[in-house]
Amino acid sequence: MPAPVVGRKFGVNIIPVPDKDTCRNIRVLGISGASRQQPAMSKSERLLDMALEQYRNYGCQTVFLRLKDLRIYECEGNYSENPAYCTYPCQSTLKYDDDQMQQVYDAVLACDILIISTPIRWNNHSALIQKFVERMNTIENQYSWFGNRMIQDKVAGLIIIGHVDGIQHVAGNLMNFLSWLGFHLPEVAIASWVGENDEDTTKDWGLIEKNRYTQEDLRNLVSSALRLACALKRRRTEECPGT
Repeated sequence: MPAPVVGRKFGVNIIPVPDKDTCRNIRVLGISGASRQQPAMSKSERLLDMALEQYRNYGCQTVFLRLKDLRIYECEGNYSENPAYCTYPCQSTLKYDDDQMQQVYDAVLACDILIISTPIRWNNHSALIQKFVERMNTIENQYSWFGNRMIQDKVAGLIIIGHVDGIQHVAGNLMNFLSWLGFHLPEVAIASWVGENDEDTTKDWGLIEKNRYTQEDLRNLVSSALRLACALKRRRTEECPGT
């Protein structure tokens, strides 16, 4: 009796995208949590850049933010003292004239799709992403404490790159965070790649480009997030004409 065929089949689950007229009004925000100094791009940023290029090819509007390039203060834990002290605008934004987190808030609130890219750092997302997560508590707290849902009908996805098998751990943490904020997760929410145990990072990008599963996941992440964002926008338009 022949052994059953197991394993994922490449190229059989390509997710179609809506037509360009539908996609044209979709706004996509890419946030990079890489710490690489410019002008060099990290591998996770390169994949994020590829995703944003695909969105532009579908007619979407895109914005790219590098957390590394912004002056963002750490969360000062006002919520821990009293949830009512965690307000929007964030107290740190009001306190420090050079804090640039408001640029991130404005971009997140304006987008229809958010794609976060991060390298794996000791089985976790990067420190820059963690700072972003903690500073976003002011957005989540508007609903949990004040009853004001600031994030509605928005879609989020993840790009995760590393040399340790921490993808599921990182994805689980970030998907939980995004769900609490109010984001919807698409059918394919993650594009990822894990390097070999020798940790020779000099050859990574060539391997990533050749990895057909990573490339297919990236394409399906773009497509499924776009389909969901269009469906949510269509539903909102039907329920609230003129919005």
